[in-house]
Amino acid sequence: MSNSALGDNPRPSAQTSRGTRVATTSKEKPPANADSPRLSAFVAACFFLSGAAGLVYQVIWVRLIEKVIGSAPFAVAAVLSVFMAGLALGSWRAGRVIDRQPGRAALLALYGKLELGIGVLALAVPVAMAAARPVYRAFYDPLLEHFWCHQAAALAGCALVLIPPAALMGATLPVLCRFYVRRLDHLGRRTGWLYGLNTAGAALGVALCGLVLIPHLGVWPTLGLFAALNFLIGGACLGVARRLAAEPAPPKARSQRKGQMRWGLAIFAVSGFCAMAYEVLWTRLLGLIAGPTTYSFTLVVTTFIIGLALGSLLLRRAADHSTAVFTLLTGSQLAAAAAALLVSQTLGNSQLFFAKLIYIHQDRFS
Repeated sequence: MSNSALGDNPRPSAQTSRGTRVATTSKEKPPANADSPRLSAFVAACFFLSGAAGLVYQVIWVRLIEKVIGSAPFAVAAVLSVFMAGLALGSWRAGRVIDRQPGRAALLALYGKLELGIGVLALAVPVAMAAARPVYRAFYDPLLEHFWCHQAAALAGCALVLIPPAALMGATLPVLCRFYVRRLDHLGRRTGWLYGLNTAGAALGVALCGLVLIPHLGVWPTLGLFAALNFLIGGACLGVARRLAAEPAPPKARSQRKGQMRWGLAIFAVSGFCAMAYEVLWTRLLGLIAGPTTYSFTLVVTTFIIGLALGSLLLRRAADHSTAVFTLLTGSQLAAAAAALLVSQTLGNSQLFFAKLIYIHQDRFS
């Protein structure tokens, strides 16, 4: 075909094509950039609020289970164990799914769906507990003389009701870590930032719930408020995910030091076991001073989670720059063991101090 058939001057055609592109761009809203600071701040804020909601649910669940089984220490232990088991299950399951997501928009959409599911199941938990109360009463008398059977049955009932929402909560961290972490050289910084924000939100949520919201609003309004927050987070993330530019997921990373990684995971598992044991023990020790109430649980959990958040935020950069990560992990666990012994000893000795204080000033108590 000749040039005359196409037009004598190709330059105007290029200009026309360029003009068409400009006109098209001006009419269509460009997709959001997955690496923009605004998007990072948005997702981080969502995860902060999600952490607040998760621990609010935990405090509410302790109160609800305590009313069914009638034992505050066992209610705390049951909720903590089931809650952490659900987090572990959800995290493990999400780790097997997130690498198959086609891109970062899909990861954000998956996170939004998880938040919506958390809100739905959080509202369903009190209903399920109310439905299970007649069943528990039917088993109470036959199992009362068999202590371990009674405790195991109560724990199994808690697991059936609480593991589904806790599993969805546990799946959120791996999903967002996969969304945020794009290179191994900022793995510690970004993962620590996410975990620190989530636990800081959790500390705020448990303090507000146990000390302010439940005493003034009650259980159901507080539950509805934070379930609505989950729905808002989920809907917002789904809406933003639709506007994200098509972008592949971050590449997979393979570790070459599998033996050391196994030891690290083993230490991490033992650390988690000890951490939850400390939380239950400190709640009981504080209960001897302040009484076995939800307030004791709230104080311990709030303080505990603030420590987790601070540790994650302060040491996140050290994890990326350290040349001996395994040594850093081991040293942190030895320091944690020494600090836990000190705290336990302090709480144990303070019982006598507060008992003497109450006895000396007993005429001033109404």
